[in-house]
Amino acid sequence: MDPVGMDAAAFLRAAEALPLEQDPRALLGPAGALVLAPHPDDESIGCGGLIAAATAAGLPVRVVVVSDGTGSHPGLPPERIRAVRERETLAATAALGLPPEAVHFLRLPDRDVPAAGPGFAAAVEAILDLARPAPDAVLCTWRHDPHCDHAASFAITEAVVRRLPGVRLLAYPVWGWAFAHPIAGFPLPPPPILPGLPRGRRFGIARVLEAKRRAIAAHVSQHSDRMGDADAFQLPPEAIALALRDVELLLEEMP
Repeated sequence: MDPVGMDAAAFLRAAEALPLEQDPRALLGPAGALVLAPHPDDESIGCGGLIAAATAAGLPVRVVVVSDGTGSHPGLPPERIRAVRERETLAATAALGLPPEAVHFLRLPDRDVPAAGPGFAAAVEAILDLARPAPDAVLCTWRHDPHCDHAASFAITEAVVRRLPGVRLLAYPVWGWAFAHPIAGFPLPPPPILPGLPRGRRFGIARVLEAKRRAIAAHVSQHSDRMGDADAFQLPPEAIALALRDVELLLEEMP
């Protein structure tokens, strides 16, 4: 296929043939990683295996959850949902080997993470403060993930990495996988057209897959308990199945 004008589905299918890496040190570097999750659970779904492998290898990993996650249960008080989702995130990241002090919550408004303006600038500065000492890599959701908070979080991450010379930007798809592997009932916009071929690595997580499974399971409110809210979001089983394959995708992005 001509690499110019490849749609997102073809791009991700091509990415599934990228070289496979097994060593988190080779993928990240000795200074480890800062992982940005737009919502509580994206860290587990998108790159939980890499987090688990990196912590097991003794690499420093920090997680920053960008939004407060309260949009998942629109019928319940936001303060209640925020507390639940933060407890779940701490349980999930503990399953991946992280202590509580390695996890930070920015508490930006769910479904309204800023992509520009003063709020965007403030988020960049807050994350820069949390990025000291500088990691070798900063991870965030893919720029083309079909969710406004995922795209905004990527833009914030891109601005952060521009301020950190020598630090690499790696992107992990979450909802973007639905372009290549459709999820029943999950609405998608028209697939974006991407120039060029994907760059990056697949990372083998078979040896830490059980830790990733426990981390996703720790986000109980997102897949098995509506907490009395009939309109609560629930992760589709197909999305969980995609997340629990034995490889994760880390796309190289240029800030």
